[in-house]
Amino acid sequence: MKKIQIIFLFLVLIIAGCKKDFDEINTNPNGPDKVTNIGLLLPNVIRSSVSSQFYNSYARGSVAGNLVASDYASNFSNWARSDAAGYFLWNFYDYIRDLNDAISLAEGQGLNNYKGVALVLRSWMFQCLTDMYGPIPFREAAQAKLQEVFSPAYETQSDVYAGLLQDLEEANSILGTSDETVIGDILYGGNIARWKEFANGLSLRLLMRESARVDVSSKITAIVNDPAKYPLFGSFEDQAALQFNDDREANYSPFYTASNFSTETKVSKQLIDTLKAFNDKRLRVYALPTPNSSATGPNGARPDTSAFVYAGELNGTGKFADANVSSPMGMLWMPFKFDQELASKTAAQGIILTYSEVQFILAEAAERGLISGGSGAAETYYLKGIKDQFNYYADRIPSSYASSYLKLSASDIIADNDYLQQEGVAYTGGSERKLQKIWLQKWIASYLVGYEGWFEWRRTGYPNIPIGPVGPGYIPRRALYPADEMRINEEHYNQAVQMLGGPDALNTKGWWDK
Repeated sequence: MKKIQIIFLFLVLIIAGCKKDFDEINTNPNGPDKVTNIGLLLPNVIRSSVSSQFYNSYARGSVAGNLVASDYASNFSNWARSDAAGYFLWNFYDYIRDLNDAISLAEGQGLNNYKGVALVLRSWMFQCLTDMYGPIPFREAAQAKLQEVFSPAYETQSDVYAGLLQDLEEANSILGTSDETVIGDILYGGNIARWKEFANGLSLRLLMRESARVDVSSKITAIVNDPAKYPLFGSFEDQAALQFNDDREANYSPFYTASNFSTETKVSKQLIDTLKAFNDKRLRVYALPTPNSSATGPNGARPDTSAFVYAGELNGTGKFADANVSSPMGMLWMPFKFDQELASKTAAQGIILTYSEVQFILAEAAERGLISGGSGAAETYYLKGIKDQFNYYADRIPSSYASSYLKLSASDIIADNDYLQQEGVAYTGGSERKLQKIWLQKWIASYLVGYEGWFEWRRTGYPNIPIGPVGPGYIPRRALYPADEMRINEEHYNQAVQMLGGPDALNTKGWWDK
């Protein structure tokens, strides 16, 4: 019996030792639980979140904003409640969890630059989420590991906005107050000045969006009047836009490897008609000529560019009758399978916040009297926003396009005086008409910038977007909470629905909606 006990004890010791070795071998030393170098967290957070927004902009966001047209997405059937985390950016909470880790590590090590960067990124993600859903888990969100909060409480959209503005104020104040180099920053390469500009531009986005509900004049004025404390983007070269690269497939533009973009999604009729009415040269960037008008002829010849036709599709009308008579999205966003010669891994960027958007925000603030300067200052901001947007797309055009059938060069994309002085663009008319011109240019400039075109349409009601016969009979005002929230966070989900002031439905308006 004693011999058996000794053998048993020996086996226990062996098993225990094996388990210890197994645990050590099978624990990922680079997983979030083990990371102490914050720079290891940033690349995946930035790349994955921007790519998610980029794809969702194409699949749903720009459809809802009527910038692109989809025979499937525009009937809003894919807006039904789903468990898919990637739908409508709920998967941002995965990246917020990592950013919470980064903030906690940075605080423990006195690394203010890392903390500031993480605060700005997290604020942008929360802004997208609350503008998408309304009330959301905020201060308790993604805190299961750090604080053992597994069923986070929701907060009202007004409280989320207030908290985000505080976080961005803190980020602006602490960035540059420590001397560590930010490693893993694939957005700005560790340039702290750009992160401060991003933080303050994002604050302006939030302030303008809530401006019909909250007096924001003093806060916007404080930013405008103190550029030393609150720097802003100086041009498109400073804006928050992720540059993709061709080092390896994971860093390509998400569109480059897509299987099919040419038939299911087109540029919207409303956008193309607007651009054509203004003789807006961005048309040739945003859209390709219709397949019929640019088809290859005998011996592979293409027709002259003067024969090209640009035509859009109406959203919400069912399946497109003939994909050859409407314009696909522009070549910057086309996949390799569409055109092996012209498709680019790097021409398109993952845009988060542009210089132009900041200028349009300031133009509206001046026109509405939220900041000083009146219509004169508003016009200056407005024209800067337009001109820089043209300059940005001129800068993105690859040199190979000039020798292709497109015959498109950077010099072809300019905002000349003829464009700026025509009635539909010139900063003339009454105050409401001027605001409409700002909103229209902002809408045009939000092409494939996440859900921002849709968010701004919800805020302003402009431009008027037609409602097609296929679908629920309205354009959604929000997304539905994921089904998982009803199952695993039921109590707080029910509280969130009460905060909404209406059902968890697509047409329930958010706090700042017009």
